[in-house]
Order: sequence, then C-alpha cells, then structure tokens
Amino acid sequence: MAKPSRNTNPKDIETGRRTFFISSHAVGHPLQTERMANLLIDVLRDYVKAKKFVVNDFVVMPDHIHLMVTLDETITVERAAQLVKGNFSYRAKKELGFQREIWQPGFSDERIWAAKVS
Repeated sequence: MAKPSRNTNPKDIETGRRTFFISSHAVGHPLQTERMANLLIDVLRDYVKAKKFVVNDFVVMPDHIHLMVTLDETITVERAAQLVKGNFSYRAKKELGFQREIWQPGFSDERIWAAKVS
C-alpha cells in the first residue's frame, strides 16, 4: 500500500487561514453503507460545531473521502486529517461494532489559493 502524495509546500500550511482539498482512501469499501457514511458526516459536524475547522464541501465515496476544509492558524492540515480519520475509526468501532482497519495510511492534500480580483 503506497502512501498518498503530499503536494502542499510545508511553508504554505503553517500560517493564517488556508483552505485545503484533502483525500483519504479506506481499506476496502467500508463507507458504502448509509450507517457508516452518516457517522462520517456526524464526525464532520461535530468538528464544525466545535469550531476546529470549517468544512466547505465533502464527498463520501465507498472507498474514500474528499474534504475541502478551511483551517485557521491553530490547526495543521495533518491534525485536521488525523482528527477526522481517528474519531471516525473510534466511533465506528465503538458505536457500530466495526472491527477492521478503516483507513489506509496518510492522505493527499492540495492547497487552494483564492483568486486575486483586481
């Protein structure tokens, strides 16, 4: 299993408000059931409610997720991905009795730059 690419320049992820497109692949197709997809959505809602980050958009596929998140200077893209993947795994095991590994290691990210309007 190869680790996903990390395209973002480390200097671009350290300061201020920034938006990222994040993808993470699952092992197999654990996200294909409505219960699992709804649990992942609930995890995202919890972090938005706690103001950890802003979820601009997301897509839940049977074997991966795409997230567009805006982070402030208090959280890194690595930490945001870790929170989502870790909390989802924990809750899937605790609440739904899911016993297998859910996520492949790592994630892919791309910084989204705002267009400058003159």
